[in-house]
Amino acid sequence: MSRENNPDYDIRLPPWNAPDPQFGLAGKNRKKTLLAGKAPWRIAPREKHEPVHGKASSCDSLLSVHPNAIVVGAPAGTTEIAFMMGLYTILIGFAACMFGWGAVESIMDLDPSKSDHVLNASISIISTLAALFFLVAAIFFFRVGFLTPRDLPVLFNRQTREVSFFAVIPMKFWKFWQRAGVGEVKTYRWDDAHARSYRLNEMTGEAARTTYLLALLWDDPKQPGQCPQIATIGYKGWWEDELLWRLYEHIRRYMEEGGPPIQPGESLRRSGTGALPQFPAQVIAAAGGPALSEDAVHRLASVRE
Repeated sequence: MSRENNPDYDIRLPPWNAPDPQFGLAGKNRKKTLLAGKAPWRIAPREKHEPVHGKASSCDSLLSVHPNAIVVGAPAGTTEIAFMMGLYTILIGFAACMFGWGAVESIMDLDPSKSDHVLNASISIISTLAALFFLVAAIFFFRVGFLTPRDLPVLFNRQTREVSFFAVIPMKFWKFWQRAGVGEVKTYRWDDAHARSYRLNEMTGEAARTTYLLALLWDDPKQPGQCPQIATIGYKGWWEDELLWRLYEHIRRYMEEGGPPIQPGESLRRSGTGALPQFPAQVIAAAGGPALSEDAVHRLASVRE
């Protein structure tokens, strides 16, 4: 099947790839995000009655289903990122051990009677500093991969028409004693959400790769044109974002048209380590109570339209 005839690529939004018409590129809050200074690749209409894609899918991003809400994960909870963080921890930790062993050997081989002892001491100092750097880097990736929440849930309540998500506490590289995580829960109106996809260029270690992120943005009523909060959802799209917009179409149909919480044949996301952040009791109560069991969600996914 060609891409033109494939329903998975039935995107209804043309590429934008220009400055955002709603939000400025400056601002203190935008500078703290990965998307700072990025022009959106596609822009969804604020009026959410129009389809953005011909097909809806949870895209392996659905974390749980409540009676009145669905919870969608973020790119940080994908299997790829969890695996890469663990791999980076092993590789950089190994590098730290190698540099540390080299520093120990250099110090043991120092001989004050030799004229090159200054050079040997310099090599020892450099090796020690390099070992400390790689050790801190290994601790950093270990914290990211294993000590932070395994996902960043975003709750869509179609009864209250609100979106709730956690403010992210950024992790500091050198402050290895601090544990990054999530802060307070932010709640905004679904009707005020602006959906965007962004194109990013990343280095994979061997070559550059183009990836895409799907994000929801809200305007600041006190500072028009500024964006106080950004919530990324789903996963990182490789080379294209047409498949990623199926997730937003799934959410749009659920919130606007009474669509199913999960599409037929799909399942909940399973990835990452550790526990999920828990929403406050009032958010869960507004969602109709605790999440449905996995068996109940599986029965919902077995229902054909």
